[in-house]
Amino acid sequence: MNEDAIAPPPAPAFRRQGDLLLLSGQVGVDESRRPVTGAFHDEARAAFANVRRVLAGAGARPDQILKVTAYLADLADFPGYNEVWTEEFPDMRPARTTIGAQLVPPFRVELDVVAWLDGAP
Repeated sequence: MNEDAIAPPPAPAFRRQGDLLLLSGQVGVDESRRPVTGAFHDEARAAFANVRRVLAGAGARPDQILKVTAYLADLADFPGYNEVWTEEFPDMRPARTTIGAQLVPPFRVELDVVAWLDGAP
């Protein structure tokens, strides 16, 4: 697992503790680390794509996600977040919490993820 290949220092993309994988907050940036602008849905999808990318880099899969905490800069985006959530998790849905928060501009959503590495939950 090479954390630096996924996210630049000083924050690692993830930390493993036993069978748990804790991801650092993932935001809507493209593969060149440029913010995804435009519709909230596009930014949220990009944040989830980054979650999948970090999981893969750690040898994990999306079906191993136990919990997602989403931070939304504007709670008016909650319905849009729900739409993207159901796209990302059509069958098995992890536990989740959604919080209104002041995020670093220009980001409108940040995802905090905990996954279990010992097989699918």
